[in-house]
Amino acid sequence: MSDERWLDEDAGPIVPAYLLTGGRTVPSGEAIDLIAVIITAGGLAMPVGLGPEHLIILQKCTKPTRLVDVAAELGLPIGVVRVLVGDLQAKQFVQVEHPPPAPDARVLLEVISGLKAL
Repeated sequence: MSDERWLDEDAGPIVPAYLLTGGRTVPSGEAIDLIAVIITAGGLAMPVGLGPEHLIILQKCTKPTRLVDVAAELGLPIGVVRVLVGDLQAKQFVQVEHPPPAPDARVLLEVISGLKAL
């Protein structure tokens, strides 16, 4: 029997995304918003014992990077990247800055009314 690898000539090894997270679909900590900013905690040597996707995230987030941009660069589903970033956040390898809350609908209506009055 030949030793066949699951391999796509153009894409490389085929690994289902859910295997990267061990089947988990939500981060271990708090939910991470699409536009949350991820940044690698300063002064870290590359940690051992992490998967290659975790290491790529650490390398890409040395400057503040939005979660959605990390997912796009990795070519992975956003849910998978949320779980991977959640792993890194739990180990304090990255910081996650959440976007400010949206203004109250009442405030937005007042702004619209004020603009219409101009």
